[in-house]
Amino acid sequence: MVDLVESLNCSHCGAPLDLSPGEIIVTCRYCGSDVRIAGEKRFLLKHSMVATQYQEEAIRQVITSWMAGGAFRPDDLARSSRIESLECIYLPFYVFEVDASTTWRGVLSRTGQPFEKSGELRKDYFWKILGRRSSPFPTREYRLPLAAKTTFDMSQMVKGSKFLNAEMDEDEAKRLVEDEVTEHQKQLLLQEEVDDVIEAKTAVDVKDAEFVHAPIWFMRYSYRKKMYEMTVDGAAGEVIKADVPPPETGFGSLFSRR
Repeated sequence: MVDLVESLNCSHCGAPLDLSPGEIIVTCRYCGSDVRIAGEKRFLLKHSMVATQYQEEAIRQVITSWMAGGAFRPDDLARSSRIESLECIYLPFYVFEVDASTTWRGVLSRTGQPFEKSGELRKDYFWKILGRRSSPFPTREYRLPLAAKTTFDMSQMVKGSKFLNAEMDEDEAKRLVEDEVTEHQKQLLLQEEVDDVIEAKTAVDVKDAEFVHAPIWFMRYSYRKKMYEMTVDGAAGEVIKADVPPPETGFGSLFSRR
């Protein structure tokens, strides 16, 4: 476990900085300077960032392309909608290397005659946790492009973008991983093995962790006097999740993946 820095001084005015778990960039309350916690301080885990491949102009092209075609999207969506806001935000993620083993017992009934089964489910994961609490961001739908990972460098961030520190430390994120992986293992059993789980005991081994900031574009657009939202991966240029206006005949708001 990496030890947290308990105190640090501003590199500009020398005043003490107020640190919270997960912070990589701290604003000095005395002089207003933004100070990055240097890597040699070992304030957190290995800190990296996902390189941004899509600047604003390219993201607008992605959005236009998405609006121009696809199932359930209105034919006039591209020409009748208007982008009301578009901003890039670097979100903090903990990425854990995880080994999970579930010893289980359950009942399979989908084939007709119910019968009891048992076994062991082993899986390896690179499991991501968004370091923000109560965020509506679709973490599970987001495929964090680790292949685009690079050393954290503020100068490589999108101009005018926002940067969010984590609101939780590694220990809290690790507890979430254990809970989420345990539940995920159970859901896999229900999908692949049984219809009812009688007993399941999961051992979660968290082997390694890394702290990564990733560029996400958030967009709000208007269409026929209503507002909708979209999130786009700034590294891969993929629509992560988007509101789709319902057809005029109406069957509710839909979500679509690109």
